[in-house]
Amino acid sequence: MSRSNTNTTGGPSSAAATPAASGEEEEEEEEGDSNTLLKVHSVDFLKSKDGPNRREHHTDAYFSDKLIVRRGQTFQMWIEFSRPFNPKSDKLELQLKLGDSSTGILISVPLVNVLEDRRWEMKIVEQKDKRVRLAVNTLPSASIGCYKVTVESFSPRGKLLFPCTPNDVYLLFNPWCEDDAVYLDNEAERKEYVLNSMGRIYYGTVQQIGTRTWNFAQFEQDILEACLFILERGQVAMTEWRDPEIVSRMVSALVNANDDNGVLIGSWKDSYEGGTSPTAWSGSGDILRQYYRSSGRPVKFAQCWVYAGVTNSVLRCLGIPTRCVTNFNSAHDTDLSLTIDIYIDEKLEIIKDKTSDSVWYDILLSLMPSESGLSISGVWPCGGLAGSAEERIAVERASRFGSKPTLYPSPTSNDVSVEIFMDGAGPLIGGDAKLSIVLKNKSSSQRTASLLYEVMVMYYTGVLKTTVKKDQIPLTLRPQETKTIPWTLQYKEYMNHLVDQGALKLAVTGRINETQQILATEFNFRLRTPDLIITPQGDAVVGKELTVKITFQNPLSQVLRNVLFRIEGLGMQSVRKIAYGDVDKLATVTLTEKFIPTVAGPQKLLASMDCRLLTQVHGVANIVVRPK
Repeated sequence: MSRSNTNTTGGPSSAAATPAASGEEEEEEEEGDSNTLLKVHSVDFLKSKDGPNRREHHTDAYFSDKLIVRRGQTFQMWIEFSRPFNPKSDKLELQLKLGDSSTGILISVPLVNVLEDRRWEMKIVEQKDKRVRLAVNTLPSASIGCYKVTVESFSPRGKLLFPCTPNDVYLLFNPWCEDDAVYLDNEAERKEYVLNSMGRIYYGTVQQIGTRTWNFAQFEQDILEACLFILERGQVAMTEWRDPEIVSRMVSALVNANDDNGVLIGSWKDSYEGGTSPTAWSGSGDILRQYYRSSGRPVKFAQCWVYAGVTNSVLRCLGIPTRCVTNFNSAHDTDLSLTIDIYIDEKLEIIKDKTSDSVWYDILLSLMPSESGLSISGVWPCGGLAGSAEERIAVERASRFGSKPTLYPSPTSNDVSVEIFMDGAGPLIGGDAKLSIVLKNKSSSQRTASLLYEVMVMYYTGVLKTTVKKDQIPLTLRPQETKTIPWTLQYKEYMNHLVDQGALKLAVTGRINETQQILATEFNFRLRTPDLIITPQGDAVVGKELTVKITFQNPLSQVLRNVLFRIEGLGMQSVRKIAYGDVDKLATVTLTEKFIPTVAGPQKLLASMDCRLLTQVHGVANIVVRPK
């Protein structure tokens, strides 16, 4: 599919006259004579970003100055002829071509008197001398893509073709059209899940949910072209590009580079040499542009939230309502028990290869209705009952058909409980981690035990890497006593064991001597990283230089080597990279950068830091840009 520069006046006329029209050049010059050939002089697609087509089709935010419209909705265009159009003797037709002649799609759009829904048709709505304004109706189930347009003009003297190249027309899915399969009837949801170019991706643990702003960048330079380029590499017939479910599955597969040279190469190693650390990305734009401009060379590197962010960007760009979802505390049911279990051996130690059911964090949730009744993942979520009595009954009933049919009801002899608590937002990286182990004896008798605790480094997938520290604690509980045991992990104990996006898991196990009750609990926590503080210096005005200060403090008593800062947003069409070098231990860094805002309104400026020793460092500033 060719992608050439825009020509605002339409392409040159190309006369392919029928034999009856040859030799009639004298008559062609006589204006107003309906017996002369009807030549197209120019075509105006009314593609201005602030014009009615782009505004009415909710495509005015796209950087491209091509005509971008949504299917199932009418757009308008002007055609100027060599003479006035005569409705009685002249005819007009549009030819829209998607792809090449062998595998592509060719659509003929006839001229009619009355437009009808769900059809490719066009109607003259205004005529001024030699110009006519057309309302063109598109099919709500048409294949999306970049269409080449040719105008065919017919007169009694013959037919002429006018290729409109390079004025291509981009056709997208339409959540505003009731006849489109991606229709959403909620305007707030359409604005959020289609038009919002900035969003949040959550990470961390259920007790410490972190958030980072992600630039989906679906309207930025080259992104629409990149998204269609990805579809082309899917080797799915363009006739299938009409189906949002098929397109979603294609995109989901192609964002991952495995087996098909897709967009991103995943890496969960300790080194990201030759690429970018997954935690350093702050948006999808740079990734998609790299892939597109390199003609499909996979970008390094990604982990799950990067895949989710990029997939979300591509589908929003194409018009499919999409959002990123982070899921905490769920796992693969490896033993069909319908429970999330803690496995311990006869010594009450954690069995790591059994306990590490991997947690899936970021998934793509398409909000479109589907004829099959399935979400993109192909399964219905178990929502609607969370935490209710009905849910408990359903789980207990289902568990009878699992690998542990006698799991419920629980034994009644359990009279000692153990829980782990954390104060506030949790520990900061570079400092000591302090938690509390709380035990309650609900019986009227004394209880004794030996508690075993073990703290392990855990990848964000839930897989355990290594044990950092473990020890035993003797325990005596008086009748009805609640006892709090302070627990501390020092920085020097964990500093050499951390992994990207990682967390720590504290597991506590034990056996009550008097009743043989087994105690087991675990608590996941992360070490919070510092934010990049972004502070605008003065007011932001379109076209006026804005100074922004970015501040960062190294929380570690170690030198950070080869620090790279990445900045994007504020209407910029590319990522700005700043190779800073080394940051001394506990040192504060201040950067001063200058920007020229191009778009008025609420904007965001994102910054992230790429450093091997300290990851997941980022910041965001909300900046309101005033017009000139």
